[in-house]
Amino acid sequence: MIYSTEVKNMCPVHQGVHHGAAPIPEEAKWVQAKKVEDISGYTHGIGWCAPQQGTCKLSLNVKDGIIQEALVETIGCSGMTHSAAMAAEILPGLTILEALNTDLVCDAINTAMRELFLQIVYGRTQSAFSSSARSVM
Repeated sequence: MIYSTEVKNMCPVHQGVHHGAAPIPEEAKWVQAKKVEDISGYTHGIGWCAPQQGTCKLSLNVKDGIIQEALVETIGCSGMTHSAAMAAEILPGLTILEALNTDLVCDAINTAMRELFLQIVYGRTQSAFSSSARSVM
């Protein structure tokens, strides 16, 4: 292949296109999360099922990728109460990835788990603060 003079004189890109994970704030430090164990945070949010059927508020405390505490509050059909009790027993001890892939029976609880998973892995938790200037650890 014949290259033009401009192409021959170009500088090579040393790092390439992969620059690593973007750092996310977690409990006053910046973390480049590369595996589930790198994720920590406390967050809460809601999930829903059919319109005007029911809703769920889910609160999770995650340390080193493992759910330490789970609070499940529901308003709606009677089946949600039983599902909430089961979910509150099932979730602690699971990684956030296992919890995302666990059928928590109720659509509202499953939806809440999906929304919280997104908040946690994108560093948008209630404990996502930094105590100083940006420094990647």
